[in-house]
Amino acid sequence: MSLRATEGSEAISAQNPPQSFGGFVPQRRLLRRRCAPSRNDGVTLLRVGQIEFINSLPIDLGFFHLSKRLDADVDVVSGTPTVLNEKILKGKLDVSPVSALFYAEHQDDLLILPDLSISSLGAAQSVLLLTRYLPQRLKKKTISVTRKGRTTPGLLQILCRLKYGFEPQLRVVDGFKPEIMIRQSDAALVIGDDALLARERFAKSRYKIVDLAQEWSSWTNLPLVFALWVVRKDFFEANSELVVELHKTLLESKRWGIQNHEAVLNAAEKKIALPRPILESYFSCLTYDLGENLKQGMHLYFEKAVECGILENNPMSSPNVFIGDQALVDSR
Repeated sequence: MSLRATEGSEAISAQNPPQSFGGFVPQRRLLRRRCAPSRNDGVTLLRVGQIEFINSLPIDLGFFHLSKRLDADVDVVSGTPTVLNEKILKGKLDVSPVSALFYAEHQDDLLILPDLSISSLGAAQSVLLLTRYLPQRLKKKTISVTRKGRTTPGLLQILCRLKYGFEPQLRVVDGFKPEIMIRQSDAALVIGDDALLARERFAKSRYKIVDLAQEWSSWTNLPLVFALWVVRKDFFEANSELVVELHKTLLESKRWGIQNHEAVLNAAEKKIALPRPILESYFSCLTYDLGENLKQGMHLYFEKAVECGILENNPMSSPNVFIGDQALVDSR
């Protein structure tokens, strides 16, 4: 197999050990294809998404080395959760992490890869509401919301309606820095690396910093699942053995990332200008599994999204959600 990055950039060799690079592959433009594309030599082209935030590093770093075992050419496409959501919906990706809420909104077209997620058991540090007021006093106030994700804006709506008791007035913005967002609104929702940086910049400011994952956890006593790894159903039906092998590789990549904590921190330091202790604290907040407690948290999130009219139905009530447990059994 071979591993390709964006056109015009230096190719990443699958023989390089994960420690030798940060795992950051520029976003790639791909032609729309509904079924598994193949090269002229008959080798399948496997298009895999990658979240550009550092929270994905524990899974991403090992993948570049371990994916050489796959009987396919692998294109890695990096982007925000929203970009990856759109690409897999349009058939430009075959397997990708996506926003958990996005998966639920497109449950008929996607299957979940078991035991992979980006989740938090309590505070997450990277889903923050910067606000001039306490959250429960934001009724009739304007809240700027980033376009970079889907689960967290949904969470904000759920908390406002069901916990704080009001309909939020959201202003969706694109590409603005947190400093600009908060100046133009009464509150601003920021996620990912932007939130980590904003947390430090605003720590001593007059603005309140509310961790929405902590708000969810204190309200429900359950964790929050932000992102899931999914495969398009049509791709899985045509390439089930390849997807099972890819799933095994991703699970092994996760184990590698957990076991090589220092390598993950080193890569994170190259990606974002934050002190190492802050990065250590951040990664300690996250989990990458998808066990029963996390499934319960996701199920409740979807139930509340249905209650708020964000979702039509809860996909966790369906018997056909995951690709199956064979990859889990074989990898243990």
